[in-house]
Amino acid sequence: MKILSTLGILILTVIIIWGEWRGSKSKKMRAITTGITLVSATLALTLLIYPNLPGPTQLIKLLFGKLDKMMK
Repeated sequence: MKILSTLGILILTVIIIWGEWRGSKSKKMRAITTGITLVSATLALTLLIYPNLPGPTQLIKLLFGKLDKMMK
C-alpha cells in the first residue's frame, strides 16, 4: 500500500512541476516552484514512511516550552 502511495506522490509531483514549468517563463520562478514542490514531496514521503514523527507544533513546544514556563 505504501508503494502505491509513494508512486501517487511522485506522479503528482511530476505533474505539478511539469504544469508549472510550462506556465512560467522566468528561470527564477521555475527554480522556486520546483524547489518548493520537491521539498513538499520529500516531506510527504518522509511522513508516509515514518508516520509517528512529531509535528511542527510539538517542535515549537519543545523549543519554547521552557521559555513559556519562565514567563509565568
